[in-house]
Amino acid sequence: MDNRKQTAVDKGKEALKVLKENCHNATEFSKNLLMQIVRDNENTEFGREHHFKDIKTLEDYKKKIPFSTYDSYAKQVERMTRGEQNILTVYPIVHYATTSGSIGVAKNIPVSIHTLQLYGEYTSNIATALIDGYIKEKEGREMKHGKRLLTAIVTQGEVADGTSRGSISGKMYEHVKDYMLQVVASPADILFAKEKMDFKYLKSFYALKEENITSIAAPFTTAVYDLLHYIELNWQSLCDDIENGVISPKCKISDEVRSNLEAELSPDPKRAEFLRKEFKKGFDEPFVRRIWKDMEYINAIGSGGFRIYTDKLRRYTGDIPMTFSNYAASEAMFAVVTEVESMDYTLIPQGGFYEFLPVDIADEPDEEIMTKTKNLNELEVGKEYEIIVTNLSGFYRYRIGDIITVVGYEGESPKICFYCRKNQMLSIAGEKTNESCVLSVIDSFCNQTGVDVKDYSVYADNEISPGRYVLFMEPTKPLPKEKHSEYRDITDKAMCTANPSYGAKIQDGILSPMAIHFVEQETYALYRDVMLMRGVSENQLKPVSIIDTPFKEKFFFGLIDDN
Repeated sequence: MDNRKQTAVDKGKEALKVLKENCHNATEFSKNLLMQIVRDNENTEFGREHHFKDIKTLEDYKKKIPFSTYDSYAKQVERMTRGEQNILTVYPIVHYATTSGSIGVAKNIPVSIHTLQLYGEYTSNIATALIDGYIKEKEGREMKHGKRLLTAIVTQGEVADGTSRGSISGKMYEHVKDYMLQVVASPADILFAKEKMDFKYLKSFYALKEENITSIAAPFTTAVYDLLHYIELNWQSLCDDIENGVISPKCKISDEVRSNLEAELSPDPKRAEFLRKEFKKGFDEPFVRRIWKDMEYINAIGSGGFRIYTDKLRRYTGDIPMTFSNYAASEAMFAVVTEVESMDYTLIPQGGFYEFLPVDIADEPDEEIMTKTKNLNELEVGKEYEIIVTNLSGFYRYRIGDIITVVGYEGESPKICFYCRKNQMLSIAGEKTNESCVLSVIDSFCNQTGVDVKDYSVYADNEISPGRYVLFMEPTKPLPKEKHSEYRDITDKAMCTANPSYGAKIQDGILSPMAIHFVEQETYALYRDVMLMRGVSENQLKPVSIIDTPFKEKFFFGLIDDN
């Protein structure tokens, strides 16, 4: 086995071993971690203002420290980016993770060396170790190792004091740049890009050129689906370029980078002919293992709002095993999968100190519920909770806005699955419709009609009285206009079933019946491309389940295709 990959397997196994040990005694471990964070940071500006020296117990902490959001720290973070020290934390801040936020306002999330190390331990190494064990158990052989198709785009900037700024994965990849250039199909000018370019074409081109690709890694399954769908639509021109050893003249790329890339290219008619032969067989059957015969696995987040893409991905990948990576955010590495194909995540006790608000009280005033959070050993299986974290990078009792469902326990640490984002919830008249309800509606619609829906979004329309939901769907093929009314009735009834509160308000005339629109083909792929061009990191590019910004509203209403 390749020594580099064996190291990744060994590191992944060690991380799983440490996780299991910490889960065994998670309650005590978690409390000790909190007290360590408090003690270490009592002389910071935040620690002095909040009297960390007087905090001796978990109960003290809950009484003295209020809940927080990013806005609670925005001014302090701005000072930190200019080089001021000892403000929120004494832990060295080595990076600022960028995120657009729910309303498009840029955020700089501090990332300490401790958080970055956790990301390194609980990302690709875990997936490699899991697949290694899976293949040995299922097939009795060693895992094959070759090149990796990495969809992520590694771009980094800087804040005022010179600290790096960008995606956390980009920071991690830069730390192992030499290794990445050996195992990833894309060359340095693409993997560590310093300018915007046609990444979808370039990553597809270099991936198809490479015969020995054994894994695909992406932030989310949307990225894997988009790339494979792009190949389906553009295989002929891609094969022509591989045969001739050139970058397409249509590819948007600087002259300098084009020259660098083409200097290393040579015609490959043999590979091009092989690809043409396979693609001409069509796409009714999965094609990934036909063109990359040694493909072993795919690693990407695919739960929650990504599930519709995860399901559709199977059309291209068939039975290739998937690991669904981790449950994480810019603020913390929360949890990780410990089984292949599982979407249940084991909470990582060393990732931070976690508290959980039962959803039935989560919307009450902060001062009334700040001492009512549950600890990780007090959760009920099957119940939903809002997760609150005191992280390792200077955020305390931070309301990240995620709702999780507890599905079991690993030792004393809960096993969770993502349920929904609080800010991705519609509530025109108090009906509280979340992402899970909408996905249930889409599933019901597809099952009843036989229509294949590629993607969807919902908009709360308050311009009419009473208000109504507007559902956008992108079907895989145009639908007859005369069926639209029938489709609307099906979706509205499905929503009444998925959310009884919605159904009651429809019946009482408090809400108007749902409207439905079908957008043009490739609308959602176009939206993602536009957001990438606007500078959004691929690691932050999530499905548009809810249309909740003026830009999204303008974009999707402008592409309605009801004719």
